[in-house]
Amino acid sequence: MSLAANSHQLPTTSIPYLCDKLKSMEHHKPFVQRCIDLSQESIDRGDAPFGSIIVKDGQIIAESLNFAANRVSDHAEVVALHMAHEKLGTSDLSGAILYSNCEPCPMCSFMAREYKVSEVVYALPSPYMGGHSKWNIMEDEELEKFPPFFGAVPNVIGGVLEAEAKAVFNKTPLWMFGSNARKDS
Repeated sequence: MSLAANSHQLPTTSIPYLCDKLKSMEHHKPFVQRCIDLSQESIDRGDAPFGSIIVKDGQIIAESLNFAANRVSDHAEVVALHMAHEKLGTSDLSGAILYSNCEPCPMCSFMAREYKVSEVVYALPSPYMGGHSKWNIMEDEELEKFPPFFGAVPNVIGGVLEAEAKAVFNKTPLWMFGSNARKDS
């Protein structure tokens, strides 16, 4: 790796890497936007603002609103993972991407690891309940010691369309999500 003459510049080998990351972020935006749209539909139905899709080979194979108001375990991510399982006939979703408008909670994160998704992409971080930022389930290499049950550590990308997702959350009292999370009194 060669450093540019000006020490404030990036190493020249970092530039292609950063370009690839930006292209990757652009690729994810339409899928994250779909999750944001689903989260609005969840609010319109009287549920919490969550939406999730599963994408494999560039195609949406499952999508879900949040149904936790009726059954607490029916988070959008869990329902979408179950739907993908039904459609593909397997619980091995290697090569699939789980998208969500919000960072998956611990339960959803364990499910993503059990379904062996290869990548998780979300908009809003969840510093109080996040299965990545708070509990680090997504990157827990210890889970790989149980290969029949858990997949490898997925690639995790957060913050895609965060402002757009936050605009939907601002319609609800759920202020525990996003980079400006706070507790209302």
